[in-house]
Amino acid sequence: MTTERDRLDDKNKQKYEIVSSTDKALQQTKQYQEQQQKAALQYHNNQNVHQQQQYLLHLHQEQYPSHQRRSRLSSIASYLSAVPDEKAAARGIFHQIISTCAVLILSAACGMPIGYSAVILPQLTDVNATTAEIAINIEMGSWIASVHSLATPIGSFFSGSLADYLGRRTTLMLSTIPLCFGWCTLALTKSFSVIIIGRLLCGFSTGLLGGPAQVYIAETAEPNLRSILIGAPYVSYSMGILIVYSLGSALHWRNVAWCGNILPICAVIAIFCIPETPAWLVRNNKLARALKALTFLRGSDIVAQKEIEDMTERLNKERATTRTNENIFKLCTQRCAIKPLIIVIIFSLLQMLSGSFIVVFYAIDIISDFGADVDTKSAAIWTAAIRMLCSLIFCVVLLFVRRRRILAISSIGSGLSCLVLSVYMYAHVGQPKTRTDVLVAAACLFTYIAFNTAVMVLPGIMIGELFPARIRGRTAGGIFAAMNIGLFGLTKIFPMVQSHIKMRGVFMVFAISSFVATIFMWFFQPETKGRTLDQIEDYFNESNWIWFKRDKRYKQVALSEKAECAKNAALRVEVK
Repeated sequence: MTTERDRLDDKNKQKYEIVSSTDKALQQTKQYQEQQQKAALQYHNNQNVHQQQQYLLHLHQEQYPSHQRRSRLSSIASYLSAVPDEKAAARGIFHQIISTCAVLILSAACGMPIGYSAVILPQLTDVNATTAEIAINIEMGSWIASVHSLATPIGSFFSGSLADYLGRRTTLMLSTIPLCFGWCTLALTKSFSVIIIGRLLCGFSTGLLGGPAQVYIAETAEPNLRSILIGAPYVSYSMGILIVYSLGSALHWRNVAWCGNILPICAVIAIFCIPETPAWLVRNNKLARALKALTFLRGSDIVAQKEIEDMTERLNKERATTRTNENIFKLCTQRCAIKPLIIVIIFSLLQMLSGSFIVVFYAIDIISDFGADVDTKSAAIWTAAIRMLCSLIFCVVLLFVRRRRILAISSIGSGLSCLVLSVYMYAHVGQPKTRTDVLVAAACLFTYIAFNTAVMVLPGIMIGELFPARIRGRTAGGIFAAMNIGLFGLTKIFPMVQSHIKMRGVFMVFAISSFVATIFMWFFQPETKGRTLDQIEDYFNESNWIWFKRDKRYKQVALSEKAECAKNAALRVEVK
């Protein structure tokens, strides 16, 4: 049995154990080095602890937002915080907005020809007016209204190749040439055939603009800003329609055509002063220009360098797995391309059947069907003003609300307003028009325009966001071409359809198409708000088609990549 004396002896033996001087020196040296490393690390951490705590707190709030307290406006604030130099971040946001505004001037210029048919047709068909210099009938009027959409697909078809080979910025500047020629032709015309030529030139220019404009904004805007900027061209389209309606109510249709040249000239000057998209420059091995352009758009050379490195790395991986001789048709059959292609095509068809553009082309004719006492010109101006205002509100709403939710609310709202108007008109068939009929029709029509604005805008946003980078330019042009071919056919047959099923039947078709669009997009449209274009492309590489069967890591991957990007930016600043 161990005694107390034995335990004390063992303790003393351990206390005074003899250790060789060499081992002891090594052990002390090792302990000293560890202490010095810990002290240096602690000193380094103490200097940056406040900055890191604030940064990590923001990053945590960004990844796990409090839905009860956090405003959606913090999506822009998150971008400001992702760049350590907030002045540089604010400068980058300003430059992105300026670049977008240059494109918006051209979008407004191409919006004017869209509404021009509603100006020229009433003046030419009014046999008692001095403006009716060229005699036309209903068939000729339908050609004037629809031929713009016939030429637009041709421009869209060429725009994809031009945007990929010449650049997005150069293609935008080229689109102003046929537009100015078209307006001059309309202003100088003496016959119906020359009017058609002028409308064809304007339609070709509109098609040449559509795809590159959406792609330019999508490729230059930071993900959180892309929500509001990519919908802005439709505000400009609506503004162009409002401008031409307003000019048409006060001026001769020839003078309106001359005024149409002002915005394209201003647009060329503005676009000349903005950079090409960094994505296009990287894909064409112009890295120095890409870095310069991205530094201008982000306001920070550190963030720009990181994005350039990411784009280059992704491009190298893509080229390693893709053969250079693959044509566009084979690339479109790949999973990441065919899925968004089908979604956009079906939704665009349903959008046209819901009446988004029919109301624009035939605004005065539709309003005149409500009652003889309606001031059709003033009513058309009000419809354009409401559409522009709703487009502007919609762009702001994109910061707050997810894409899928916006789409559902807009489609259901426009469908219900058309359904109410159609049922009311069916219930009052054969009865004389009253003041109440006009008020109900006006309320339903304005409500329809307010809700349908989002449905009108979303296809352009989808084209800019959903397609993979290597085919984005050409695919955007092809989609716009297909959309405008369908729009031409629909616009051309509209007078005949209206004569058979009347306006009440037309609005019933609008209502049904809106409800079908709601159901289809709820199942198949992915949520793209806050996602980078690369993350959206990765989603479409998954095997599922239905949104509810997606890989649940889609959100976590987006957050982790965003956090890693912000962390790397912070480390670069720390090293600098």
